[in-house]
Amino acid sequence: MFKFIHAADVHLDSPLRGLSRYESAPVHAIRNACRRAFENLVDLAIEEKVAFILLAGDLYDGDWKDYSTGIFLSRQMGRLDRHDISVFTVAGNHDAANQMTRALDSPANMKMMSSRKVETIRRKDLGVVIHGRSFGTQHVAENLAAGFAPAEKEMFNIGLLHTSLDGREGHAVYAPCTPDDLRSRGYQYWALGHIHTREFVSKAPWIVFPGCIQGRHIRETGAKGCILVTVEDGAVSEVEEFPLHVLYWARCRIDLTDVRRMRDALERTRRAIEKERKAAEGRPVAMRIRFEGATSISDELAAYPERFEQQIKSLGAEIAGEDLWIERVENRTTGKLDLDATLSGESGFGKLLREILDIPEDPDEIEGLEDVIADLKSKIPPEALGPDSVLNLDAPETSARLVQEAKQMLIGRLLTLGEEG
Repeated sequence: MFKFIHAADVHLDSPLRGLSRYESAPVHAIRNACRRAFENLVDLAIEEKVAFILLAGDLYDGDWKDYSTGIFLSRQMGRLDRHDISVFTVAGNHDAANQMTRALDSPANMKMMSSRKVETIRRKDLGVVIHGRSFGTQHVAENLAAGFAPAEKEMFNIGLLHTSLDGREGHAVYAPCTPDDLRSRGYQYWALGHIHTREFVSKAPWIVFPGCIQGRHIRETGAKGCILVTVEDGAVSEVEEFPLHVLYWARCRIDLTDVRRMRDALERTRRAIEKERKAAEGRPVAMRIRFEGATSISDELAAYPERFEQQIKSLGAEIAGEDLWIERVENRTTGKLDLDATLSGESGFGKLLREILDIPEDPDEIEGLEDVIADLKSKIPPEALGPDSVLNLDAPETSARLVQEAKQMLIGRLLTLGEEG
């Protein structure tokens, strides 16, 4: 009987993207988050007395800023070496973009598999054969799985591969193949990487994406970690999921349907935040909150979005202090009743509201909007307009969202003023 750990997509020293733009971001919680998650991985390996660790690509996050990344890795490999734990890894697309690693030798107990062909490593003491192939370039379009040899008889065969498999939403296509391609090799376990969400593609044989070990932005929510596999008599006897993350990302959707008072909206928010904090199991939380549903207070929320966002952030600070950071508040509620009543009249006020509602949903149909966006780009720092930003003005969906939010805010303020008059 022996154990091994399967992890992937460490992205060592990757910045947690998007947070640098926010003055309120919890720097103490996010600094070196990927390093601390990797230390948790090493701690687990030592505690569980595993025979080896498999890292299925993207150990690095492109080129290092300096050699401290390599020094940190060597220190962690040294900890494992003192416990006779080996590490077998393949290079993924981010590793292939790293130039510094080519000038340095890998730690003695860490084996990077070849990128020229499938490499096979035998651990006869364990009855294990590990087959793996690295990326040689950043973009690999060929089916690398086709080059893997058939399983060796009387041995426990593992395939180690960085791949998008047959495609996953939100991930670029690399080394594409199908689950049947993998099954045809006859291996007992396929250790995959590249997809940042944990997925058990198959259990006969085991084909597994462990996900990344630390979420780096709001699209990588929930627990992140590794897989601990126990092998007995040449077969998998147990597969366990272990969390390694040090910062928990959460998307929190709050339904305000039929809510009529702000105090009730805040109470629902309190319950939702506490539920996510419980799921985080004591870790700091970075959260995006989205309000949905049809409610009579929708216009009030839309009229002054900055004030509403500060109310929610103040509530979060009251509940969790510095252990909770609310990254963004989104208002997607609707409130038709009061608006319909106003629109049905013939007043100038109703006419103005109808003109706002008639603004096209498609940004391309709004005359002059392209010039407005170009002007905005010239005034906003480039780092605030990247692909991970809510202000990515090059994305059509961003322009559409901004148009919708502007319409919602204008209608909300006009209705609020109308009520006051």
